[in-house]
Amino acid sequence: MKIRKISNNDRLEILKGDLYAYSRWTNQDLPRSHLTAINPEEVLVAEIDGKIAAALQCFNFQQSVRGSLKAMGGIGGVWTYPEYRNQGCVKALMKSAFLEMRMQGICVSMLTPFKESFYEGLGYAIANSTNEVNIPISSLSKYLKLPNSANLTCDRLAATEVKDILSSFLYENLRSQTLLPHSHGLAITNFTYDQWWHLHRQKLCVVVKRDRQPVALAIYAIDSSGNLPICDRQIDISSIFWTDIESRDRLLHFFASHRDQIHSLKMPVPLNANLHTWLSDAGQLESSMTAPWMVRAIDIVGALHGLPIACQPFTFVLSDPHCHWNDGIFGVNGDRGNLTVKRYNGDFQDRAIDFRATIAGISALIYGTHAIAELLHKQWITKITSETCERLEKCFTPCLIYNPFKF
Repeated sequence: MKIRKISNNDRLEILKGDLYAYSRWTNQDLPRSHLTAINPEEVLVAEIDGKIAAALQCFNFQQSVRGSLKAMGGIGGVWTYPEYRNQGCVKALMKSAFLEMRMQGICVSMLTPFKESFYEGLGYAIANSTNEVNIPISSLSKYLKLPNSANLTCDRLAATEVKDILSSFLYENLRSQTLLPHSHGLAITNFTYDQWWHLHRQKLCVVVKRDRQPVALAIYAIDSSGNLPICDRQIDISSIFWTDIESRDRLLHFFASHRDQIHSLKMPVPLNANLHTWLSDAGQLESSMTAPWMVRAIDIVGALHGLPIACQPFTFVLSDPHCHWNDGIFGVNGDRGNLTVKRYNGDFQDRAIDFRATIAGISALIYGTHAIAELLHKQWITKITSETCERLEKCFTPCLIYNPFKF
């Protein structure tokens, strides 16, 4: 088996593999735009006997982790042709992806698993999913009656035109800590314009502005086809953000204005959101949970360094069988409100070590996917004193991930 990056000439084969794994197969010629959306620098393939047997894409994103922006490798587009399965292709691709991420300065990774136990074996920790809720458009009627006292305006644009607008909006409001409904786990893409166009060519975007500056934004698709019964006509929001209650209400006013055109609104919300406080006479809502996310630290020093956590110093031993650069003893200090990390070389006496951890355990600690008691129960953290356990519980509180962007 040979692992390598692809060339431009391989893009058609990658597209065929994607179609086989995730779409309805067609032998028809595919538009050139489908090929240009594949960035060879992001694709790794496994070759067997000179043929591409499997592939993986690793997107270079940024992610908000406890309020600190980290370089993140988003794993997607993983597939293997059926005749090559159970030969270790994906595992070999993932190990090569770890090394690629390390060389590119990426310190954390995130993915949606095809099989949770498989990625857990590679050091990923399971996180929460996103709640997707179906809202009857009639439950938003009250927003049509609200006065626009905040002098907010709405611009409706093709979603293909808002790549830079969205990135600037997210960066600015993450920095000022004004992004809502939630920011932990949010991924900011670094797509090329071809990739962005390919993903958003059938979507629209509404931008709410105050004094010409965006304060809320939603990307959505609308299906109000005349051949559909009114009960099936829907707006499907894929990403939605706001900075205050007034801007949120203005977004909901915009969508309520479709009351004569559609029946319902589908939107992502954090798992802990009490949606009924936003609505009127909504009754019982339909909701579904997306597939869960999984997360991993690729470079433990980069992942921990700079997290906005105040804590007393602690030292731990880390074991990572797939990323050897993470094996070792690390000291963490957060007495100034942001973590600093030091790697210790040479021998270090056990009496000075506060606990031992697996890479999944430290990844779960960083992202807040598990309570400390769960990490102890899984034995992802071991040989820890009750005093250190209490300190970690206080400093590394569980956090819900909210990342509506699927990749």
